[in-house]
Amino acid sequence: MSMKRISIIVPIECLEKLEACLRGTGVHGLTVSEVKGFGGHANFFHRNLKVSNVRVDIYAGEKKAEAIIATVVNFRSDNYTPSGILAVESVEQLVSLYSGENITGEDY
Repeated sequence: MSMKRISIIVPIECLEKLEACLRGTGVHGLTVSEVKGFGGHANFFHRNLKVSNVRVDIYAGEKKAEAIIATVVNFRSDNYTPSGILAVESVEQLVSLYSGENITGEDY
């Protein structure tokens, strides 16, 4: 089974609610990074157009990835997330640095 990396970029104020929704889907690990950028709705009233957001990265098998995507899309509509993006990429290989073993889709 192939692995997927799901990257979600949302406003910082949405992070706690998003984490709770993801836990409800069975996500047991994620990485959160602070990011800055601008897209279609730049804040032209600020000298610096970039806005602070967070990026959440999750690794999952194909089946779980579909459930995670559905959860995030529902989260967006239920919580009126004003902006954000979700990207899904295929992962060729994922190795646990703890054990040195390959991680497969069945594990995640």
